[in-house]
Amino acid sequence: MTLAQNTSGLYLCEGCGIGEAVDTEALEKLARSEFKVAHCVRHAVLCSEEAVASMRRDLDDGTIDRLAVAACSPRMMTDRFCFDGIPLVRANLREHVAWSQPASDEDTQMLASDQVRMSLAQLSKTAAPQPAALGDAQRTILVVGGGVSGMTAALEAAKSGYAVVLV
Repeated sequence: MTLAQNTSGLYLCEGCGIGEAVDTEALEKLARSEFKVAHCVRHAVLCSEEAVASMRRDLDDGTIDRLAVAACSPRMMTDRFCFDGIPLVRANLREHVAWSQPASDEDTQMLASDQVRMSLAQLSKTAAPQPAALGDAQRTILVVGGGVSGMTAALEAAKSGYAVVLV
C-alpha cells in the first residue's frame, strides 16, 4: 500500500514510556518501506514547543502537506496537534501500546506497528476539509400535525413569508 502523495509526514514520540516500550526506529522503517513516507521524525517529547514548531515549519515550507502523529491518545494535546485545514491522523502509542502492554515484547511491537499502519492508511484516504458549497436553499416548511401546535407553527411560518405544507 502506498500513499497517494509522497508529502506525508510521520512524527513519532519517544516520551511517556513509548521509547522504552517499542522500537521507534523500526516503526520509522515500516513507514518508509510499506507506505513510502519520505519524512519521518522521532522526537523525545513530541508535544514540546520545539517539536510542534518543527511540524509547523515542515508544513509551511511544503516538506509535508499532511501528517500522522504517533504519540498519546487523540483526546490528549488536541491544542498542540491542531493545524487548521491540514489532514492529521493520530496513532495512540502511549495508552493503547506502551502503557497497556509489556515493554519490548514482540506482541507490543506488533501492536505499535499496527497502530502506525492504521494511521498511515487512514491518512492516505483523508482529504483536507473543503468549504461547503451553498446552493439555493428551499424556502418551503413542512409541518406535520394539524393540532394546535401544528396549526400555530404553519400560520406563523406563513406570516414570515415561507411556503408551508401542512400534513
